[in-house]
Amino acid sequence: MNTTDIKGLLQKFYEGETSSEEEKILADFLLQENVSDEFLPDKKLFLALSENSVDVPTESSKKIESLIDSFKDENSSDKKVKKLHIRYWTIGVAASVAIIFGVSQIQKSQQAEAALFTDTYKNPDDAYRATMNALQLFSDNFSKGTESVEKANAQLEKAQQIINKSTK
Repeated sequence: MNTTDIKGLLQKFYEGETSSEEEKILADFLLQENVSDEFLPDKKLFLALSENSVDVPTESSKKIESLIDSFKDENSSDKKVKKLHIRYWTIGVAASVAIIFGVSQIQKSQQAEAALFTDTYKNPDDAYRATMNALQLFSDNFSKGTESVEKANAQLEKAQQIINKSTK
């Protein structure tokens, strides 16, 4: 095996990603008599690991397993937190869209109101003549209405007088 392969396996070993076969390859290589100086610290580590194999009592093993399981539970709670963050983000986006929609509707209604108050005449003299004609028409119709009211009022007064005479 060349040194680049060993360096790659050591990198994987220190990251905890090696299989038992890869660890055996590393141990076989590093426990040889002739190892280059760059691998001496690794050789010391592997020598210490090979000499001091420790049997873990079953009680301790159970405690370690429960700790590992608790780490799994923490990871699942992290996933729940991530789901909550995603939900909040989605709600925020929906609220933003609703606000943008509302603002655009308000702007459209304001533009429609502005269109209602636009001038119908470009020339002020034409506007004056049209206004005068409209006021004259209103005055004529109002006069006709007041004449009818005056006639009705006169007839009511006559009827009132007749009623007053008959009741005396």
